[in-house]
Amino acid sequence: MPEVSIGFFPDVGGTRLLSRAPGELGTHLGLTGATASGADAIAIGLADHFVPSERLAELATALESRDADEVVAAFAIEPPASELMAQRPWIDELYAGNDPEAIVERLASSSEPGARDAAETIRSKSPTSVAVTLAALRRAAALPSLEAALDQDYRIATRMSQGTEVVEGIRAQVIDKDRAPHWSPATLAEVTAEAVEQYFAPLGDAELGLAAPAPDELMRS
Repeated sequence: MPEVSIGFFPDVGGTRLLSRAPGELGTHLGLTGATASGADAIAIGLADHFVPSERLAELATALESRDADEVVAAFAIEPPASELMAQRPWIDELYAGNDPEAIVERLASSSEPGARDAAETIRSKSPTSVAVTLAALRRAAALPSLEAALDQDYRIATRMSQGTEVVEGIRAQVIDKDRAPHWSPATLAEVTAEAVEQYFAPLGDAELGLAAPAPDELMRS
């Protein structure tokens, strides 16, 4: 989920999936845009079965004429060890909390090479996207349903589409491909709590509205 690289965030339910990964593994993936292997995906709950890449074409053919459960049972194997899960001790420790700047500082000061690499990676991303993504993950973890998480994602996506970060990110990564985005604000220290909060503000009549209204909202209506 590389959205922070283009000034966006892990949307359409991505925040819910990542917020429910073990410990802070989802936070690490969300803030760095790192890639999860098949074994990682199984370990953190993003997938249920592991099929070797070289058998995917054979799997697709079998699915055309046989029961899906039967086919998957025949092709799935025990996944290899997850490299991401092996890093969980330092990830859980260093990604704790709600302050993205503090998280990056802890990563950068760690004796773990992987943590220092993560700090450097996060510092290259849109500071606004990093701060909003962290806040979205923390809030998604407390939301009662997928529908509520999708409503939240829609609010954030709507607000981000009205800003300049995603435009600049796509320019740097897709259009000009110079890989040198000019983020504004340029650092996490410049992203205020008030600025982050604006991305979560209700949209009024433009709400997606998938989740059932809370009881107090029903009384007001």
